[in-house]
Amino acid sequence: MTEAELRRFLCEQGLAGNRTGFRKLKGGYLNTVWRVDAPGVRLVAKEFAEPMTGTLFPNLPDDEAEALRRLAGLDVAPDLVGYWPEAALLVYEFVEGDMWDGDMPSVAELLLRKEAADPSGFRKVPLTSPNIIAEGAAFFARCQHMPASAPLPAPGVPALEKLSLVHTDIGVNLVGSKTALRLIDWQCPAAGDICEDIYSFLSPAFQILAEREALTSIEVDAFWQALARPDLAERYALLRPAYAWRFAGYCAWRAEVLTDAEICARYRRALGVELDYMRQPA
Repeated sequence: MTEAELRRFLCEQGLAGNRTGFRKLKGGYLNTVWRVDAPGVRLVAKEFAEPMTGTLFPNLPDDEAEALRRLAGLDVAPDLVGYWPEAALLVYEFVEGDMWDGDMPSVAELLLRKEAADPSGFRKVPLTSPNIIAEGAAFFARCQHMPASAPLPAPGVPALEKLSLVHTDIGVNLVGSKTALRLIDWQCPAAGDICEDIYSFLSPAFQILAEREALTSIEVDAFWQALARPDLAERYALLRPAYAWRFAGYCAWRAEVLTDAEICARYRRALGVELDYMRQPA
């Protein structure tokens, strides 16, 4: 939509008027996102691009709307205002505050709050090391150039006792601070392992793709101390090499198929650090 079309649509829904301001937000790789400022209220309007297949991060507007409904009242995500599938448009309340900048305990506490959400009905993602590694191999198979590395042997991982509603792409999709911290951009949620969300936050490649430096060992230690779940720390140590191999494959594929030289260089850097992360001792 153009700005005029979006204004007209939101006016018809009673969400905008003549005094409403519109500003396109930066940072998204795919969807078009607007900040909508009306007297007394600030909103975000997200117009979805076509759904994607063959990627780790499908673009699923119906699922984002449902995830925001499930997370209502948990102090985890923005509050849903409305969703119009026919227009591929989602509107939620604007989260006040700055982008997350290093408060590790707040992220740990948010992930624990998120565990109260019901994951039933969402797409399933792999839960075992062999299946996660197989996804990575499928991405590498699309590439013209394979790295010299190979996946580490897949250890046995205890059966998951509880599925979680996972975001799958946390990175730095975090706004606010302390108990007001919120996780945004829920367009690829899934029913899976909370360790997948922990990975998409701690992974150096996810941070680099968000144009940040990888987290330091001090920051990572602060996260685990705040989480205070040694069971998850042990499980994560077993799954981390598989997650890293899979995401390295994704980065290798993206670096070959995208056309923007700067973004491709970012994916190549992410690929290298992720292969190192795969080999990092537990």
